Formats: sequence, structure tokens, C-alpha cells
Amino acid sequence: MQRHHVLEPARWRAKRVPNAAIPSQHGQQGPRKICLFGLFGMDNYGHDGSLEAMLIFLRQTWPDANYACICVDPEKIQRRFAIAAAPISWSGFTNRFLRLCDKAMGGVPRKLANWVVAVNHLWNFDVLIVPGTFTLCDHRSDSLGVPYAVFRWASAAKFCGTKVFFINTGAGPIHRRLNRAMLTCAARSAHYRSFRDFVSKNYLTGLGIDTRMDAVYPDLAFRLPTPPSRSAERDRPTTIGIGLMDYNGWHGHAAPDAAIYGTYLMKMVEVSTALISQGYRIRLLAGEIADQRTVADLCAILAKRGYPVSPGDGQIVTAPVYSLHDLMRQIQDTDIVVASRFHSVICALKMAKPTLAIGYEAKHGALMADFGFADLCQHIEKFDVGRLLEQIALLLRNTAQYEGLIKQRLADIDCLLAQQERRLTEIM
Repeated sequence: MQRHHVLEPARWRAKRVPNAAIPSQHGQQGPRKICLFGLFGMDNYGHDGSLEAMLIFLRQTWPDANYACICVDPEKIQRRFAIAAAPISWSGFTNRFLRLCDKAMGGVPRKLANWVVAVNHLWNFDVLIVPGTFTLCDHRSDSLGVPYAVFRWASAAKFCGTKVFFINTGAGPIHRRLNRAMLTCAARSAHYRSFRDFVSKNYLTGLGIDTRMDAVYPDLAFRLPTPPSRSAERDRPTTIGIGLMDYNGWHGHAAPDAAIYGTYLMKMVEVSTALISQGYRIRLLAGEIADQRTVADLCAILAKRGYPVSPGDGQIVTAPVYSLHDLMRQIQDTDIVVASRFHSVICALKMAKPTLAIGYEAKHGALMADFGFADLCQHIEKFDVGRLLEQIALLLRNTAQYEGLIKQRLADIDCLLAQQERRLTEIM
């Protein structure tokens, strides 16, 4: 497997080598070298699902192109997707003297070296793609985190003459002024932009960016393959999927709020115990690795209340999740789903399950409204348990009707994503 690590700032290339275009499967000329950028490999299944969906399209369209990825964990991405990968940020000087000098100068030499690394890496790429995710916001990040990394790589691409594509991206909110300045600059540098909802598009418009030519398409994760269908177990009781999240407030692990987490957890305990007492089976779902903590905490409380949790059969079921594919396979074993993490909601809808969203951002409301279910979404920090149980009862009474509406919308989504793929084939 090809390895593409950036370990030290390489020599400056004085002259860019032009890349001859290669034809796509449909005969159009396309890019020869494509680089993808994102927070991939950090055990966020939604991020990695967006990368996977984008790679499926690219490899089907330009199978002979060369691909690389700028990500959080290059080893993990190389291993899973068979793609050359490099880290978002250079790890620093290996020489002890240079490390001491860098420390004495407040890290300025290392920061400057990071720019050289970015330019050197992108110099011979035709396109830099940022696929999906909530790249244009500062959720759980300070100014020297994700916003600065996006700004640095987008600026390096512009310097190198490499086209920047933000595809089905999420945008906003951006709370810090410096973050807004950097991310606005990065968005303006794009050759092509599309958004996963009108909330994101309107947010960038509000920042003074001309988005009149920018389209809105559904989230890239809807393009992932679904697991093979299987017949439901005849004797299985009605099963409700409970998609949990390790939610600690907007700034998350950068500034965790234990009170917010504790309130959310205890409300989900109330919901779970109410459903169990009514005879329903519940399947606890984790949207990413971090959510296993919430699953474990909820299981511990339920066990103390006399409700045992089983890894297989039982009234309360849970199992590890390592990808969106695992999540979708577990969602197959449910009748309806209540979920907090955004891509858990997407996976439930993709599996045509009647779904309730307990969301932490406007994107949840936009997604549910897109399916005609705006009234089936509550905010994670102030949702009402009684109302949620009433909504669950509503879905259970009308499961077939909701499934039919979801399947109709999924057919429309397939057409919209195919439309964008045709457009990208023309302009990339």
C-alpha cells in the first residue's frame, strides 16, 4: 500500500508540474490527482461515512485517478480505505535543539513549517475536496483547532492553484470572531460549494458570502450502501432504538458541562424505564466511540433499578458499533428510533425507520423538516420526556404510514445526489 506521510517540511518546489486530465467512466475529462480533507479517523462515524461515500463516487467515476487524504489519523484511514494519507498538522521537529528553539519562540517556527508542509503537499494536486461534515463551524473547537486547519489548507490550495470543493458541507454556528474570519475566508476560496441544508447555506449568506450559485443537496451519508434486508423475527417484541450521545454542551470536550450531560442522561433513563415498563424491547445505539460512555452509564443505572442489560436477546439490548454500517445493521432490529447524534438520525431514516430526533443543532430540525417531520424534533438540552413518550406512541400507532413517507423521500434523495454527481463530473 502506498504511504503518503508528511514528516518534515520538504523542499520548496519552484515549478508546478501540470497534470494531464484523464477521462471518467462516462468519457468526460477529469482530475488526475485528488486530495480529500476532513476530521477523518477520529472515531466519528459520520465523518468517516462522508469520506467513504465520496470515495465511492470518485473511484467509480475516475478509477485511474490518484487519491490522497489529509486527516486526523492517517494510519487508520490508510488501513480502512486503502488511500494514501497524511496528518492535518505536522507533528513537529525531531531534532532536540530545533524543538527547544521552537518552544522558546512560542511555537512560531512549527506553525510556519505547517504552512510549508501544506503547500508542498498540495502543489501537484488538481482538487482539494472537503466532503460533508460540519467543517464550517467551531463546534468543540478553539481558534487554533479545526477553523485554523481549514483556513490553512484552503489557503495553501489557493496558493498552489488547486481547486477547492466544499461538497454537502454543514455551516454554522461560528461563535468566535477569529473563527468566523478564517472560515469565511476558506469558504470564499472555494471553486464549488454545496450544502446539506438551507440552514447552512443561509448562515454563510449572512456572513456576506455570495451563495446564489450554491446548491443544497442531502447529506452524503445517504449515498452509503445499506445492509442487506433481512426478515424480522416473528417472536420479537416491538423494539425501540434509543440512540444515545456523549453530549456535554455545545463546546463538548473542550469545555464539558457535567450538569448538561447529567440532565440529558437522566431524561433518557426516564424514557427507557417508561418504555420497558410498557413491555417494549429497547436497543441502545451508539453513534460513535465516545457514545459508549453514555450507553454504559445508562446501563448501569437501569441495572440498579432492576432492569438487566443483555448483549444479545433480552428486553434491553446493546452491542458495540464501529461504523455507520454497524449502526444501520443494528437499526434493522428496531421498529422505530429515537436518536440524538446527527448521523444516527440519518442512518435511522436511511433504513426507513420512523424516527424522532433529540438534536443539539439546527441541522437536526432541517433534516427532519426535509422529511416532513419538523414536529418530531426536540432540542437535547430542553426536551420534554412526556412529550417524547407521546411522540413515540404516535409513531408506533402509525408505523406503516411513516415508513411509506420516508421511502418516498429517500427516492427523491437518491435522485438529488445523483444530480450533484453529474454536475461534479462536468466541472471537476
